[in-house]
Amino acid sequence: MIISGIQTGNTRWLARHLQNTVDNEQIELAEVSGTVATDIDGALAEMDALCAGTCAKEGVYAAFINPPQPLTREQFMRAIAVIEERLGLAGQPRVVLFHVKKGRHHCHVVWSRIDTLRMKAIHLSHDRQKLRKCAQLLAAEFGLTLPDGLKNDRGAERFTDPERAKRPTRAEKAQAKHSGISPEERRAAITEAWRSSDSAESFRNSLEELGYLLAKGDSRAFVVVDLAGDVYSLARQIDGVKTKDVVKKLEGISLSLLPSAEKAKILMLQRAAAVQDAACERLSKDLAAEAARKKLLAAQRTRKLQLDLHWQAMKIRHMHERKVLLAHFMAERQRLLARRKWQAVGLAIYLKKIAFLRGLLRYQEIRQRKHRRTIEEYHQQLETSVRRRHGNETAEFQRRYEALRRLDRLEHKSLRQGHLNPIIRSSWLGHDGGDHDGELARAVTVGRARRQSGSGFDQYAEIVRIKARRKSPENIARYQKTLAYMRENGIEITDDPASKWLPLQRERVQTVTPLAELFKTNSGEITRPFGHPSRQGPQGVRPTAPTV
Repeated sequence: MIISGIQTGNTRWLARHLQNTVDNEQIELAEVSGTVATDIDGALAEMDALCAGTCAKEGVYAAFINPPQPLTREQFMRAIAVIEERLGLAGQPRVVLFHVKKGRHHCHVVWSRIDTLRMKAIHLSHDRQKLRKCAQLLAAEFGLTLPDGLKNDRGAERFTDPERAKRPTRAEKAQAKHSGISPEERRAAITEAWRSSDSAESFRNSLEELGYLLAKGDSRAFVVVDLAGDVYSLARQIDGVKTKDVVKKLEGISLSLLPSAEKAKILMLQRAAAVQDAACERLSKDLAAEAARKKLLAAQRTRKLQLDLHWQAMKIRHMHERKVLLAHFMAERQRLLARRKWQAVGLAIYLKKIAFLRGLLRYQEIRQRKHRRTIEEYHQQLETSVRRRHGNETAEFQRRYEALRRLDRLEHKSLRQGHLNPIIRSSWLGHDGGDHDGELARAVTVGRARRQSGSGFDQYAEIVRIKARRKSPENIARYQKTLAYMRENGIEITDDPASKWLPLQRERVQTVTPLAELFKTNSGEITRPFGHPSRQGPQGVRPTAPTV
């Protein structure tokens, strides 16, 4: 059983994360207590407003309860009670949600840290150690198994564990979600490249083939940069190797010839733009991805329909209240007009001829005039309060609509990124199952041209020009000659990357100049101001067809 927590002030991000239906198969809002709002966005907005009245910057505390097996709701609530008692958050406003993600049942709890009586944030010292103790107590109470790190409480010895430095941090987990490559996969690939290389140059070339660029770090000697532009310490990515071992093996590479981390990020992001374009083009033809997108759109429309129905009911209620208020005003006005008409005819005229009664009637008219002004002021106050309440309710619905739009955008982004990541991971410069239609090769060429040109680069015109060149008679004749040779010798066209004919299917992709040489050639263009007219860049060697 794992329990973790974090203090944060970014309640908008937290609300979107908790309601993301793309990453979670099932979301159940179990409790919203201590707030006026009954939805997640409104409750967290109220907690944020309370925090604004104090000097605290992180007004909420979010806990994550991840048991090894599904628990009952009573057991989850028991765990929440133990956690908030240990942390001193009992009685605070909270939001409780239950998620099912990839078959894994877990619970999220968000508390407000602001004590409304003192208007101060509750101090949460040593919260990780308290959550660790809660996990051990709850696992013993529920009969659950604990991970080795929680089962064996080593105290201060855990800080000297050599494997501790290899564990991914929160930042590395966020980078893994961004790039689509887990820390374990990245570390295994770089470790394999390190062990299979016998020199510094071969190791650098192996990194380039895997989609990483060796660079010079700001505080470390060597770092690697991936396609997502994330920078990693090289020594932390190799199992069983220390920094001095890395420096000793790579002493043949001069640090002055390596790009800095910032320049390497620019170069890798330019490469990633080409791969991203090709992946997006391939994704647009994926029927499964399109079906998933339509399914998400249908679910979002259903969710928005519920809010639309509440909006319509609110508008009808507002209209009815305004009509009732107007009818009340009209009845009061008719009563005053009728009384004034009675005073102008009949017995009232005769009584005004008597001096004593005339004075009494004048006094009564003055009182009625004051009462009439009081009634008008009361009506104005009543109308103002009704309008203010209607405006507040409308603003609340507009807030909920805006929160729903932000959630929709996040879900579309998560769905798209989830479909793009497998394509991008297998598409680094064509190292995938094949590029028969040349999409990756064309994307790499367009990416180079975009990098070497200024802001006036027309990508559409460049793609049209490349397509026209690919369909030229010379290229068609060369392709037909290669195809005739393959058919004559019984060679099958295959998607197997081990096939020796795969480079012919990928055209120029595998013969691209290594990244280090590209950087030496284009380092001046990368650092020059934007808008340079030059478009002359390095070109790879086009593989020729075998002679028949």
